[in-house]
Amino acid sequence: MTVDAVAIGAGPNGLVAATVLARAGWSVELLERRPIAGGAIGSGRTAAGYLHDWGSAFYGVLHTSPVFAELGLARRVRWARTEVPVAAVWDPRRPAAVMRRTPTGTAEGLGVDAAAWLDTVAWWHRLGGPLFEAMMGPVGAPRPLARVVARSTPRELVATARQLLEPVEEWVRLRYGTTAARMLFAAHATHADVGVDAAGSMPPAMLLAMAAQQHGMPVPVGGAQNLAAALTEAAVEAGVVVRTGVEVTGIDVRGGRAVGVRCRDGGWVGVRRAVVADVAPARLARDLVGEQHLAGAWLDQLRRHRYAGGYFRLDVDLSAPAPWADERLREAMVVHVTGDLDALAVSQAQVRRRLLPAEPQLIVGQQDRADPSRVPPGAASLWVECHCPATPAGDAAGELAEGWQAGFADRILGRLETQAPGLRDLVVDTTVAAPLDLERRDPNLVGGDVAGGSAALDQMLVFRPVAGWSSYALPVGGVYMCGAASHPGGGVHGMAGRNAARTVLRDARLGLPWMRARTARA
Repeated sequence: MTVDAVAIGAGPNGLVAATVLARAGWSVELLERRPIAGGAIGSGRTAAGYLHDWGSAFYGVLHTSPVFAELGLARRVRWARTEVPVAAVWDPRRPAAVMRRTPTGTAEGLGVDAAAWLDTVAWWHRLGGPLFEAMMGPVGAPRPLARVVARSTPRELVATARQLLEPVEEWVRLRYGTTAARMLFAAHATHADVGVDAAGSMPPAMLLAMAAQQHGMPVPVGGAQNLAAALTEAAVEAGVVVRTGVEVTGIDVRGGRAVGVRCRDGGWVGVRRAVVADVAPARLARDLVGEQHLAGAWLDQLRRHRYAGGYFRLDVDLSAPAPWADERLREAMVVHVTGDLDALAVSQAQVRRRLLPAEPQLIVGQQDRADPSRVPPGAASLWVECHCPATPAGDAAGELAEGWQAGFADRILGRLETQAPGLRDLVVDTTVAAPLDLERRDPNLVGGDVAGGSAALDQMLVFRPVAGWSSYALPVGGVYMCGAASHPGGGVHGMAGRNAARTVLRDARLGLPWMRARTARA
């Protein structure tokens, strides 16, 4: 059998890429080694009736992406929200900072920083949102950049560039006068690996904070797996043949271009135009293409691609809702449990030095507050994650060594209990997933890194994942990557898949896959 394109890996980007190609009239087969599509979007229910999202959980950024409308995800998925999308706690003796569904509602709780918060939101709607749309699309695409330029002035664009390069801790100190407003914004930096005291920490914090303010923290009713099913449904409707339980073991390259893929079950699928892989780039190069087919300069740059520290995941099943000291947190979809800016910077630095953080910075999800179907009647569950080295070199607190996972989970529970006294008395069960557990479940999560690589400045835009080469095309005719390691990086937004597929279609029109084949042979 021969088709126009084969997509390898049914993560969100692979599903989006396959859908875009099929909608362009191409015949597309999508091959996924696991028995179910979705990549790191998935759910499972325990014997006791608690539903856990084992990977991604909140989809505010997806709602900002053009993929959301193009794939009809508003109608394919039932979305649930609460009136408190996000909250931040940093000191058990002080009230939490709370984001409300409307900017004015948030501002009302920020006192002297009310006007500054509204100014931030206004800037986002006028310039920030279009700017991030341009940054998420193909690097240098002229139309999105033209829209940004039309809304600004040269001086403002320079000031905006500086703002995005500032450490987020410096920006919030200049922007807001209270710790509450500073932490409500800066706590979003915990979702990326760049320290709040480092250049490059502003873009993820700004995008996540404003997406939450604009769209809330929406979750799929019935679990993340329903989003995976919706993405698969869109692909099938477009004409994609989705085959699960089929592991690709190699890409056949002849004359410098891809001609087909080999499968572990002995099957072979011929390719007329392109192979698009939602696969970690080192595995794609080494195991599927073969380094002998790749330019040495490309491989040298690929080896410089850095992964961030992994994530440690903890699902805490409770007999009743968490007893937060600040009762407003009982409605919050996401609670960031951090110290102040200094404590946050120290904890992030410890993880970068491969130490278990003494005070882990926690992202706590309460999906059942909006979707009660996820837990037994009257019960509750906490979805907890924090940055953690995949293979710790030590413990910053000097307490844990071999078998550190159980002790680290206990440290997390202790940190939660400082904000929710009596929490341990409500625990029914806990489920632990260390970074390497996540990698075993999905090999694309290298070292438990869900973002496909560091979000540091030297790992983004034209540098991701191979500096000096296309973000998507390999130096082999007709082979492209579309995973989170490609621009614009991690998160469930589908833009790496959308951008890659559009690059494939453009190259096909221009005959570029065959030109690359000749270049690679030369």
